[in-house]
Amino acid sequence: MAVDVRGAIVRELGARGFTLSGDEHEVDLISAGVNSATLIQALSALEEVFDVDLDTERLFSARVTVTRLEAEITRALASP
Repeated sequence: MAVDVRGAIVRELGARGFTLSGDEHEVDLISAGVNSATLIQALSALEEVFDVDLDTERLFSARVTVTRLEAEITRALASP
């Protein structure tokens, strides 16, 4: 069974008022208007959904995009 990580990210952002089209998945979320508090709330919710712990220091060391979040969550899911 495939896990729809990207879909979950888009839904979490959408639930917080930020709707992104497919071509915006490479856009830096902060530059797109997602404030840091909202992004932290979405990350916390995603950690609960996927039962993972994301390294926020590592995550915020570069642009935060939907695609990058998907990669980080997928990596965390693959870790033992």
